[in-house]
Amino acid sequence: MRLRGAVVRYGGVLLGGLGLVCACAYDDTLRAYLDAHFWLPYSKQLPYFAKKNVRRTAEPYAGMTNDSGDGPLAKLRDAYQSISSGDQGVPASARLPQAMAAARADKSLSAKEREEVELIDAKVEMRAEEADDSDTLEGAQRKLEQFLRTSRVPAFRSEARCWLAHVYYLRGNQTAAGKIYLDELNRNGSNMSRETILNSLHMNYSYDGGPQLLAHLGEYFDTSGHATFAIQLATNPHWNPYSDTNNSLHNDEVQKTYGRIRGLLEKHADLLKSATGADSLAALGMRTALRMGDPPGALQIAREVPASAEVREGPDFNWMLASAHFLTHDYAAAELPLLAVFQSSRSSPTQKASAAYGLCGVYEKSGNVVEQIRFALWLHTESGRNPWEPQNGIADQTVYWAASGFDLGLLLDDEASIEDIDSFLKRYPDVPGVRLVRYSLAVRLTRENRYQEAAEIYSAINANRRAPRIRQMAALYAQASRSDLTAAQLAKAKYTFAEYLSANPNRIYYNDALWYGMQRYALTASTDSRLTREERDKLIAKERALQDDQDERWRAYVLLKSVVDDEGKTGLGRKAAELAITCLRGLSDRFGRQEEVHKADRELSAWLRQ
Repeated sequence: MRLRGAVVRYGGVLLGGLGLVCACAYDDTLRAYLDAHFWLPYSKQLPYFAKKNVRRTAEPYAGMTNDSGDGPLAKLRDAYQSISSGDQGVPASARLPQAMAAARADKSLSAKEREEVELIDAKVEMRAEEADDSDTLEGAQRKLEQFLRTSRVPAFRSEARCWLAHVYYLRGNQTAAGKIYLDELNRNGSNMSRETILNSLHMNYSYDGGPQLLAHLGEYFDTSGHATFAIQLATNPHWNPYSDTNNSLHNDEVQKTYGRIRGLLEKHADLLKSATGADSLAALGMRTALRMGDPPGALQIAREVPASAEVREGPDFNWMLASAHFLTHDYAAAELPLLAVFQSSRSSPTQKASAAYGLCGVYEKSGNVVEQIRFALWLHTESGRNPWEPQNGIADQTVYWAASGFDLGLLLDDEASIEDIDSFLKRYPDVPGVRLVRYSLAVRLTRENRYQEAAEIYSAINANRRAPRIRQMAALYAQASRSDLTAAQLAKAKYTFAEYLSANPNRIYYNDALWYGMQRYALTASTDSRLTREERDKLIAKERALQDDQDERWRAYVLLKSVVDDEGKTGLGRKAAELAITCLRGLSDRFGRQEEVHKADRELSAWLRQ
């Protein structure tokens, strides 16, 4: 199953959808760096907002202390634990009011224990209203808010804040709930685990906060932390692999939304500068500009960031800087920031991979084929060891590139010259995955009839099936190329050579190490609207030459046709015609040239009947 999204090339300030997506067993993404969507800012998943080294406590929640006593508080805890564990028995629920009253009347309780009683009461109220499918939960909210006004026990305050956030969430108040969860996530002394709060944040916001976050965006500008969180989440890249239109930012509604975000950033610049620095504010501005489809605007913001600013060292800034350069067609300027992302110890595996793939695009545009092979090969070898899987579904990925390996396949099999591949091997003789490059060079040499050189490479890399076959080809080709043979002997040698070719389809000129039978899905130059006319014409010609050069049956047919022309209706001539027809009929429809093939079949068949 294959899915093809929009393939819109950036021009002016366009943002298109991602090109191709793997939905099932394979993926035919190709040249994804030509899609503007690939260059959107990195997505920010919720764990990104959790600070390091936050000190947390782990005290029992209200009502959850194990207590073997028989005092009023112990009985209240026992009754509460029964309902909190899901026990709906009448005895447990019936005991609660009496137990609550007894605990409140107990004058021996400490201040901390009295707070515990009140928090248990608020939680019981919340559970009761939830069980009744109450739409308001007003009682629970009122009790929790009252508790927080008077509570002095840090662990209980922490728990109460999160229960209040849960009530806000149930009541549909995403903003109030989210602010509490976000504060609690990074609060020293919080009694809630990091994982619990992140799960709550995910329930509240999912991937990008949705329409409710956008509707209430201005309410997050009460603190710099809230504002930064809201802007980062609201500008998360998002695309739908099933739709060409939902991915575009080129519509009035989306432009209005991101114009509003930009206005809020400008209006509250002092708030963000005071706590996070002007440089971080600039990064948010760049992120918003790119999300709006305004790369020149992102470049203008980047120019205002001092060269010595720490933010320039981060993967986010360098990725956005490279993106803005690439989308404005300044490909050479995108190289250094992409290399900075690739080489940074602060970059995640996904960020390194996106930078490597972006560099493939830069070097393709600039004609640096050796470095293009280097990074395409790195992606190929690394993806085998560290597959970059989306954590929240394909639509929530930061970037998406050719996990299929089609870019590397076309590069080694067609787009790079033999001289380019040889230069790569001299410069990078020992990089991981280099055997695949050597194998591909041997295949390319066979297509040039340089069989002895190819056989030596195959032997050196222990390609033990191809090596003897190509040595046999070398001997047959040498015999068919001799100048001292008679015409009849030469025709016989050509026939023998062609016969061997026709008996070995996909074993001589086809690169089985690259394609696994999937090559036809990579030959898309004629339909790729992202290419310039010059690029398209060049690649179409290369793809056609590749199809001709790699197909043993076609090359056998061409050789056999020359035997037929030279020999006429001799026994060898007729035999060559019969084999040529077999070769033509064995060609797959992926080969193309259908009219030419059918015409040749008809002519040879008619010639034999005459």
